[in-house]
Parts: sequence; structure tokens; C-alpha cells
Amino acid sequence: MNSCFTPPVDQHRVELRQKLGIMARLEQRECIRIGRLPLHTELYATEDVNAPLLLFIPGIGTYSELYAELLSDLAGQGFNVVGVDLRGHGYSGGERGLYTVEQACGDISSIIDHYRDRFRGPIYLYGYSIGALLGLACAERDERIEKLVCGTLLVPEIAPDMLHQIGWSWIWSSALLMPGMQLPMKNFIDYDRLLAGHPAGEEINSDPLIVFDYPLRTLSSLFTHRVGSLSRRYGFKGLIIHGSEDEVLPLSYSERVQEWLQQPFELVAVDGEGHMLPWDNPARLTELITRWLQS
Repeated sequence: MNSCFTPPVDQHRVELRQKLGIMARLEQRECIRIGRLPLHTELYATEDVNAPLLLFIPGIGTYSELYAELLSDLAGQGFNVVGVDLRGHGYSGGERGLYTVEQACGDISSIIDHYRDRFRGPIYLYGYSIGALLGLACAERDERIEKLVCGTLLVPEIAPDMLHQIGWSWIWSSALLMPGMQLPMKNFIDYDRLLAGHPAGEEINSDPLIVFDYPLRTLSSLFTHRVGSLSRRYGFKGLIIHGSEDEVLPLSYSERVQEWLQQPFELVAVDGEGHMLPWDNPARLTELITRWLQS
């Protein structure tokens, strides 16, 4: 079952949207729920049904409404853009924060099935942060995806350092015994630092729709996922965008990933930008993505 949907609004959401500067942007979107779960999607459409269909997978804990400025800007460049709320995230149904990589890939394919009835252009995918890992997994499984943009790309087989490797091993072993145990992400991610100086930082950090605590089952699926592109090539083209001042993963990590992958990926380093590029400088990011996708 598919249906239109109007997200509920309270005072916190009004303030969050105002400080993000997205009130006018949200008027451009069409919210569509897909399937029985349901999966929440946000469409920013052009008038051209033959224009490329660009799906967006948000970063960890977040959901597509928060990226309205970026998504509407991309639609303004001639793409039919669909923001995806992963199951258990944002306005989508499901247990909060709970999914596996396989489930996420199945959901993305179902969303493509739905929008393929409306749009006939080539299919592109843009995954940001942990969404890039999921985007790569989807592109390896779904041959309809012709181009993949990754806003940094975490490859579990290539740990950034020994501390990450030990942590991922602990998550995997603990998930065998306690898959439903909630792990507070604020113990690992300094959200205050990432959002320092952002006008909506306080509202984002108190947003009830953001997942701040993840079941070990979800994290274990992510950090034990095996990337096929390490050993073979696929039919899609890939791009990694990485800020030179990234606070989560250094640029040198993406350089190492690019070297190890058998699947060719172009790497673009963005001088002076950090991990939160979609919020900090959506105009610059839109320009980079558009230029590469249209090349």
C-alpha cells in the first residue's frame, strides 16, 4: 500500500525547520509512504519524467527532512530526487534504529520499483556517511543503479585504526548474546563538536526523530558487512566526496579505501570542509554532485 503523508508538526519541529532554513523548501516536497511498514520517502520532482532519478540515503541516526535544502537544490539542477527514511528512522515505520544491511537494500529496491512507474530516467544513488556504506551494498545488488555518490565511504574490512577494529569486534560478539541491547551513539560520536556553531545544533541534538541509541544487531550488521567491490568490479560508476577537515574519518582513510577497492571510484577532496558538508555547505556539495553526475 502506498499513500501520501503529512508529517505532524509541533513547536520543536517548527523551530528546527526555521533554524535549518527549510520551511520554504519543504513546500516543494511530496511525502509518499511505501509498503506496509511503511517506508517514508520525500520526493522533490522536476517536470521531466525522463530526468535522472536520484535516491538519497541519510547519515547515521538522521532522516531525509533534515536535508531538505540539499535535496531541493539537487532537484533544481534537473534531478527527480527522493529522500529515504530508513526503516526505524524518521517518519518510517519499524522498531527504532533496527535494520540489517540486507533489509535496507531490499527496501531501497522496493522504493526504486515504486518510483520506476513514474520516472523513466537513469537511476543514481547518493549515500551520506553510513548511508554511503548502505548505498554501495545496494549498488552491488541492484543493477539498475548506474551511478553512486558516497559522502565518505566506510568499508568494514578496512578499519580506520586498531581502536575501531576492537570496537567492531566487541559489537559483533556482544550482538550474538544481546542483539537488542541499545548502544548510545553519543559515547562514540561527539555530536556537540560536529554541530558546533550550527544554528540548529541544539534542536537537532534534542530531536526525538533522530536515533541516538542503536540496537547491537543493527551495528553488528553494518560493521561486519562484506563489501563485494574489494574483490570484483560492477557496472556502476562511483564517486567518494570527502572533506579535508573531516572530524569523523580523515581524508587519508578515503585515499586508502580508493586504493584497495577493485571497483573504480573517483575521489574528490573538498578543501576546508568537515564531515557535516550536507548541512554546512549544501550549495557547494550540490555543485560537486551535479557536475559529476552530468559528466
